[in-house]
Amino acid sequence: MTSSRTWPAWLVCLLAAMIEGFDIQSMGVAAPRMLPALHLSPGQAGWAFSASLIGLMVGASFGGVVADRVGRRPVLTVSVAAFGVFSLVTALASGFAPLLVVRFLTGLGLGGAMPMLIALASERASPARKATMVALIAGGMPLGGAVAGLVARTPAALDDWRTIFLVGGLVPLVVAPLLYLVLPVGRPDRADHRPGAAAGALFGTGRWPATACIWVSYALVALTLHLLLNWLPTLMVARGLPTGFAFLVSTLFNLGGASGGLAFGAVVDRLGARGPLLAGFAGLAVALVLMAGAGGQAPIAILAFTAGFLLMGGQFTLYGLTPPYYPAVVRATGVGAAVAAGRVGSIFGPLAAAELIGGGASGAAVVGALVPVVVVAGAVAVGLTFFAKPTD
Repeated sequence: MTSSRTWPAWLVCLLAAMIEGFDIQSMGVAAPRMLPALHLSPGQAGWAFSASLIGLMVGASFGGVVADRVGRRPVLTVSVAAFGVFSLVTALASGFAPLLVVRFLTGLGLGGAMPMLIALASERASPARKATMVALIAGGMPLGGAVAGLVARTPAALDDWRTIFLVGGLVPLVVAPLLYLVLPVGRPDRADHRPGAAAGALFGTGRWPATACIWVSYALVALTLHLLLNWLPTLMVARGLPTGFAFLVSTLFNLGGASGGLAFGAVVDRLGARGPLLAGFAGLAVALVLMAGAGGQAPIAILAFTAGFLLMGGQFTLYGLTPPYYPAVVRATGVGAAVAAGRVGSIFGPLAAAELIGGGASGAAVVGALVPVVVVAGAVAVGLTFFAKPTD
């Protein structure tokens, strides 16, 4: 899948990752207008943000297992198509309860996609470019988020927040058949699928310490990322900054993430993961401290880009590290479980911000509260690099 003849498969995988990123960011950029339109309180907004992430967690938990049994191409195609349908339905939501249900179903539809994309990228890239190619595919997520920020600034979206979800629903319906056409057919593995076999793959033969580090680091990084993705525009507006600038900050955060993922991937392929992870998370903690205290638009914009660069660079490095820790026949299961652990953190991020804001915390305080989370995430991620990777 690294030859010039297979570039269409890489391209549609990148598009699939962009779709997930667009959806995750869509709620954040729609929020300044959607929340008043639907009369949602901060607490209800937190649950609305987290509903799709809960769906993503459930989908990631089962999507990898199903893909290991029936093949990745059909599961990925159905996931993307279902997501498109439910994203369109989001535009019809008229209150808190319908919004909650449809956002859960939207996340459920796409939940199994990212584990399969990571596994495909890791397996089909050459050993010398493995981290770079995983970062390239995963980088579609912040690119999709950046596109959502740009769509939110168009006259149509500024006039009606539903435009964002209409765009986010139509594109997956176009991409889904392309996925089916260009992805390799593959064959489902004939490995041991008896009850307990997946648990053995995750925790057996001394693998449980690595799995524990993977799950904790994924969860804490996702908590930080999704809090910022969902609440950053609202936090900027709450600080008295213009709505247009708030959308720009989200776009810069995502563009920083995409470029950071590629930069980290290239460095990790050359130098290994330990040093980049240590430097990246330390720098991220500093960037968040500075962002919490920044006042002008230019410093905030620069720090938002920097935070995205370092945060998603670290996350994509973890994506690249994870697949080799699991045997090939259950690799999608292992990656799916890791992504599901990340979804747990992603659910709590928006809810934690909602609680802090509902309790009277300022935007600066919310950003500052992420610093200890980032420090622990970095320590656990670096700890993962000390565990040996098994052989298939």
